[in-house]
Amino acid sequence: MEWTQPWAEFESPDDDSDRVTMPSVPSDPAAVRQMFAEYPAGVAAICADVDGRAVGMIVTSLTVGASFDPPCALVSIQRESQTWVSLKTAARIGVSVLSENNTEAVRRLASRSGDRFDGSVLGRTADGAVFISGARLWLECRILSAIPTGDHVVVVLEVVGASAHRSARPLIYHTGSTVALPSSA
Repeated sequence: MEWTQPWAEFESPDDDSDRVTMPSVPSDPAAVRQMFAEYPAGVAAICADVDGRAVGMIVTSLTVGASFDPPCALVSIQRESQTWVSLKTAARIGVSVLSENNTEAVRRLASRSGDRFDGSVLGRTADGAVFISGARLWLECRILSAIPTGDHVVVVLEVVGASAHRSARPLIYHTGSTVALPSSA
């Protein structure tokens, strides 16, 4: 579905004012998703060991640095997600900010069938956080709160451990595709 709203095109006002009129946000959820896909976002996997098995999902709504003391991150998850029902019971959640090394892992983890982790797991903490190999950044987190917001839940995660693979180029989701950022020299 194409979102055909002229949202990016402001026409100059006829008078000397700087006023513009914003088009309404579309009412169709698919069009809203397409609108939000215009915002480039990092790609992350949030994963945990639940009842002895790895459970996880791909998110593009991760925000790090929501607080520095204590260090916190935010993630927005669909309320109806069955994966979230399992993840929210975990003592710790592993956040893997994915890199160019993870394009296949993104497809598998986003799938609703098959072995979502097929060879992707780097490791697990004693408290159950699961990390994806080849990622750019790994954060071990615990859930501080979950706030219902529309059809999603905004989850506040306290970061209790971290590690980075600085030479890996991070993946970015933009307009329906994932691309790696160019290397910084």
